[in-house]
Amino acid sequence: MDLPRGKLAMNPQELLGEIPFCTVGGVATRAYMPERSTKDVDILVNACDFESAEERLSKAGYEAVRKRDDLFFGNSALGLFGRAWQKADARIDLISSEQDWVHEALMIDSRDQTGLRVIALPYLVLMKMDASRGQDQADIERMLGRLDATAVEDVVNVVVRHLGDPQAAEDVRQYALLGHMEY
Repeated sequence: MDLPRGKLAMNPQELLGEIPFCTVGGVATRAYMPERSTKDVDILVNACDFESAEERLSKAGYEAVRKRDDLFFGNSALGLFGRAWQKADARIDLISSEQDWVHEALMIDSRDQTGLRVIALPYLVLMKMDASRGQDQADIERMLGRLDATAVEDVVNVVVRHLGDPQAAEDVRQYALLGHMEY
């Protein structure tokens, strides 16, 4: 965790200005576990700010890669939608949802080791559980494996409240147990 973090190809704060945002996905995980490589920067904004954020990206020279509904979120219980943006080698996936959890997540000022605004851990786990890809499951284990039981239960509360899956609480606890074993 003490290793230096990589420099992003862009500064999300400069790009988005006053629009509330946080980084999510692989870049955000580096606040909670050793950094891993990722090809893009995922940025979460409120649904009401989505168009303004797209305008800011466009004015900064980014081009939309896909149509808004083409970022694939499978059977997302979190109501995610988004659009990919590209400028040279820098790729941004702009993501949002109409659901309340986004506003809650954006109200928490969490930062990584470089000062980059990242989503708070319970909401990052929520998003990764919703995605349920293999890499997401590994990330959850590594992030939760460092936590004590009280912190794990804080994550459980957010996940259960927003995912609506009665099995989710036990899943979070099992991910934490596997992560503890890894460490």
